[in-house]
Amino acid sequence: MKHQKLWMAISGATGFSFFLIANFTTLFVGSAIIAGSLQLAVNCFVFLVWRQAFIKQAGFAKFVAFWGVAVPIVTASITLLRVFLPAALHLLRIR
Repeated sequence: MKHQKLWMAISGATGFSFFLIANFTTLFVGSAIIAGSLQLAVNCFVFLVWRQAFIKQAGFAKFVAFWGVAVPIVTASITLLRVFLPAALHLLRIR
């Protein structure tokens, strides 16, 4: 992949931005659900980009790339627990 470090920076910043929006904003009703959905999609891209870097790197760069692979899994789990699970429980209570 050409410009691998650039793609790593872009994907990491985008994934973290959507994580913050999904988990810490309540601007509009349902905005957390939309941002959470986008965050999960972006996290798939982040995971793939950083996994490719993990495979190709060695030494300290491999250590950094490992965290770039692990963090999207953690942030996606947090979003599932903080955004989607309460929304699903709320929908079940309404019906």
